[in-house]
Amino acid sequence: MKLKFAAVLLAGSALAVSAPALAQGQLPEAQQEPTQPDASDATADAAIAAAAPVDDAQAKIELMQAQIEALQESIEALKSQVTKATPSWKGMPQWEDKDDGWSFKPRGRIQWDAGYVSNPDDEPNGGLLTRNLGWNERARRIRLGAEGTIPGGFGYKFEMDFANAAVGFGDVLLTYAPSGKPFNVSIGNHETLNGLEQMTSSRFTSFIERAAFDDAFINTRRIGISAGFVNAAGNMRINGGLFAAHSIDSSLDNDGWIGAARAVYSPLMGANQLHLGANLQHRRFSQNNGATASSSSGAPSSNRLARYRARPFSQLTDVRFVDTGNYAAKSDTIFGLEAAGIFKSLHVAAEGQYLKSNAYGAGDTFDIADDPLDLFPTGATALVPGGNPSFWGGYIEAGYFFTGETRGYKNGLWDRTKVLKPFSKGGWGALQGNVRLDHLDLDDSDLKAGFNNNFENGTSAASAGLTRGGKQTGLLANLIWIPEDYVRFLFQYSHAWIRGGPLVDEVEGVGSGTAGLDEEKYGVDVFMTRAQIDF
Repeated sequence: MKLKFAAVLLAGSALAVSAPALAQGQLPEAQQEPTQPDASDATADAAIAAAAPVDDAQAKIELMQAQIEALQESIEALKSQVTKATPSWKGMPQWEDKDDGWSFKPRGRIQWDAGYVSNPDDEPNGGLLTRNLGWNERARRIRLGAEGTIPGGFGYKFEMDFANAAVGFGDVLLTYAPSGKPFNVSIGNHETLNGLEQMTSSRFTSFIERAAFDDAFINTRRIGISAGFVNAAGNMRINGGLFAAHSIDSSLDNDGWIGAARAVYSPLMGANQLHLGANLQHRRFSQNNGATASSSSGAPSSNRLARYRARPFSQLTDVRFVDTGNYAAKSDTIFGLEAAGIFKSLHVAAEGQYLKSNAYGAGDTFDIADDPLDLFPTGATALVPGGNPSFWGGYIEAGYFFTGETRGYKNGLWDRTKVLKPFSKGGWGALQGNVRLDHLDLDDSDLKAGFNNNFENGTSAASAGLTRGGKQTGLLANLIWIPEDYVRFLFQYSHAWIRGGPLVDEVEGVGSGTAGLDEEKYGVDVFMTRAQIDF
């Protein structure tokens, strides 16, 4: 057995040795390895063996670095695209490309008012019994628009108002404010630099309606151009503008115009914000336009007729207890002062405006050379005052945030308040209380004394039955709850003391139609609420 096993092993070994030899023998001669090694080949093989690992590793590293850099560039490009396509939120989505200068944001507001205006003469036979006094509600503003920027420093803003089934307009303008430059330009329908509260958006005012003098003096938007300068510190602003005598409407007036200017100094004293300002405007009344003085177009005259009047701190009624009535005038000039301060949660503010009217005189028939359209033919009757009447109004107010907020202020105007503990994050929002004393004087000490001869007739004797415009003094108080930055609820009470005015002789028990009626007094109470959301 041992011999047999050894024979098998020898046979296997022979096969193992002969197989490679047979395979080698079958290769073509060119592919057979030399039987003797070549020295040069050995040297090359050694060099390749030594260099190949290093070169392969370096190449791989360089390739990997290039791939990483390309990936990073792709990621950055993708992030940039995502950033440009993904809006930020400021009440509404805002798209912005800061590198190129593009931006776009929808904007709008809804303000719904409800309340009660008392009737000082609610007797069954009273002369003031009217459906425009008492309980009422109103969509005060329903605005929708957009704002944004365009490369090169250009911008735009427009708003349309759909309240009360009519279409009106807020700001509709183009702007130019180049980066790094101290000047700016606005063209279109915008405020005529009327003062702190008038120029502040209704979203941020202290009370539901602006001061009585803003209502009476018809401070509002007009179509025009204005330019501004801002110093490097941002605390000095000077603006001036030239405007038409009307807003966006169907008017074809090309005669009336307004020149206006405003300056504001708003320094910081420690953590306290101060505000000092002055404004001036001269308005030349239209000579060829039929718009009324109190129309929404903002025209201060109608065929040379001026009129100044105000509601009792509420737009829930169209009754005006102080009203000069129409009289013939060429123009007016308004000068105003502004002052305010923010001291943490407390703010104080005061404004006043003085208006001087340039009226036609008694005996004028208006059949004059500057009446090419013959709007006032010979013999026409128009009431004129016994001089150039002047009127004034103003307010002083104070407000306090019980929840610790600070009133918003930006670019010389009141701005949005940042709520510290929003309702959506478990807080109760911001709560602010405000009080105001408001006074409007539409009487004039230069007019002739007495009840029946304050105004005269342009072509005949003194007019009968016309009183002075009257005086209105109001005490206002409210609470403002701001659960979120873009939501406000206002609860307001005001009492107006009326002295004289066109309706004094119609109030039951006040007077008897004597010359002393312009000194008689009566009161009006107003309760109001507002629900507001803006974006």
